[in-house]
Order: sequence, then structure tokens, then C-alpha cells
Amino acid sequence: RQLVEASAGTGKTWNLSGLVLRLLLEKALPVDGILVVTFTNAAVAELRERIRARIALTLAGLRGQPAALADPFVAALLQHLRARGLQDQDLQARLEQALQGFDEAAILTIHGFCQRALAELPFSAGMPLQQTLLADDSELQLQVVQDFWRRRIAGDALPPTLLAHLVDCRD
Repeated sequence: RQLVEASAGTGKTWNLSGLVLRLLLEKALPVDGILVVTFTNAAVAELRERIRARIALTLAGLRGQPAALADPFVAALLQHLRARGLQDQDLQARLEQALQGFDEAAILTIHGFCQRALAELPFSAGMPLQQTLLADDSELQLQVVQDFWRRRIAGDALPPTLLAHLVDCRD
């Protein structure tokens, strides 16, 4: 587990894409076995693009395109892995597999992660089998407030004159 916390412009995306690359190559994790969570849909889109690009660039470098290895991090990582005895063919296979399955990569917002977890494990979460994501929950909030009002406020103890006034006001 890694937590990367920093303000804008400090290299979070660069570092996260490097961590994902290391997990793919060093640990031989499948791309769908890595979870990356961020706050906004825009950040998810950027992370997906940059991680995919870094994987593709590293793969190009392994296939003999030296310009692709201009990133000193990638060059050092490959040198380290080769020194550990890993063969370029194995590294290429890992990255090819990652690119092929990249659409299944769990790069999500916090809400997206929670929604996915609830959808994949409804029994464990004690939730219905089918979930609905509400873009706007104001109607649901209004129903809850109205139910509360009817049960707790506008019951038999409400004075008739106040009830008449509320009805007149459509409240």
C-alpha cells in the first residue's frame, strides 16, 4: 500500500505512473490487480492517460527504440530489473498484457471505487444486487424531510390552526 499526498504540481501523477510501472514489472502484478484512487474524474482521466503512455513508452524502449528510454526513471528501473536477472522478453510480456487489459485497470475516483466495490460484493456489504447512482439526490432528501415532518412534527399534536396555515402555504 502506498499513499501519495501532495499539492498541485508536485509530481503526483508522474510518481503514481512510476509506482504502477514498478508493480507491473517488479512484482508481476496484473494491471487489474492494482488500485489507484483519486478525487476527480479529471484526475482519473489524466492518470489513465499518463499510466498507459508510460507503459507504452517503456514497452517501446524494451523493443529497441532508444528514444523511448529518455526517461531516466525508466532507464534506471530497466537496468535494475536486468541486474536482478529479469529478461527483456518477460518484461515485454508483462507490459503487453498490461496494455491489453488496461481497460480493466482500477483507476477510479473515491466514489467510483465505492460504487464498484458495492456492485462487486453486494452480499458482503449487505446491499441489494443492483445499485443506482444518483447524480442529484435532492428528490430523495426532500422525501426524507417530508417523511420526518409527517411522523415527528405534523402528527396529532400539531395545533389545527398551524396545520391549516401550513396547508395554505403548501408546506
